[in-house]
Amino acid sequence: MNLKRLALLCMLLMAIVACKKDDDTTDNFDAAAQAIEDDEILINYLKSHYYIEPQPGEVFGVIDTIMNNESSLFDDENMKVQNVTENDINYKLYYLLNDVGVGESPTETDSVLVNYSGFMLDSVKFDERLSYTWLSLTNVIRGWSRGFVNFKSGENTTVSGEPISFSGTGGGILFLPSGLAYGNVGTAGIFPNESILFHIRLGLVERADHDADALLSSYEDLDNDGNPNNDDSDEDGAPDYLDQDDDNDGVATRDELELKTYSILEGETEPILATNEREYDRVKNGDTITIYTAVILDSNNDGTPDYLDAEVN
Repeated sequence: MNLKRLALLCMLLMAIVACKKDDDTTDNFDAAAQAIEDDEILINYLKSHYYIEPQPGEVFGVIDTIMNNESSLFDDENMKVQNVTENDINYKLYYLLNDVGVGESPTETDSVLVNYSGFMLDSVKFDERLSYTWLSLTNVIRGWSRGFVNFKSGENTTVSGEPISFSGTGGGILFLPSGLAYGNVGTAGIFPNESILFHIRLGLVERADHDADALLSSYEDLDNDGNPNNDDSDEDGAPDYLDQDDDNDGVATRDELELKTYSILEGETEPILATNEREYDRVKNGDTITIYTAVILDSNNDGTPDYLDAEVN
């Protein structure tokens, strides 16, 4: 390991929660060319390495260099590729889908209960959380926001008084180009334009309503591009999922919706929601399940919902 790498790794352990940053802070940086170079690096890595399943007592498996004709990661039937466009740049995110999971998949705006281990491609570990940790997918590197949607949560099997445990969790490895990681800026222990990987395991998913307006944050990604930060209907500088008054008409978004509540017993048929009705929460108390929904109104029938229409309040 060279001295520069060693010095960087002696800095504070990097937190996975990413700083909000511009990918193109260097003048004349060619992000598209870097994305192509990163893809070549990742393909070469996948073709020259193979995966070893975790041994008893281990949380994650191991990636090793092919020495004796082992089957490569690139040829593994569980290796998938996801095409991702960010800031008009096309990236390829590779992921090893070892376990799909038995629960629900997160959206890019949800919170996830995870454990993980992060590595550079030279096998240097830069971060690890082996105890399950809650993280918001709006507050992490874009490779996480994008990659985690391919996995499902597990089933909580925790026994009272004992450490949290799950069965059927989703798990695998994310292989991230630098443009979906720390870009041309880098961070503590990671050089600019460096591709990285994460072993991950997904315990639980929590649907997020960041601004508590009775619309899940995933519904406020209006252009459905996976990035809620570029949806700002009233152009006030606050993205809709963080804005309690999305049309800036002086009436809170929550007050421009019709809120409904349904109560059913466990095992009963779920209510059929209207096409303009969205569930935003549910609470289970004994055998009773209470479902909370918001009906999106369009009082003047102009095709724009009231909560996004400054002429209706």
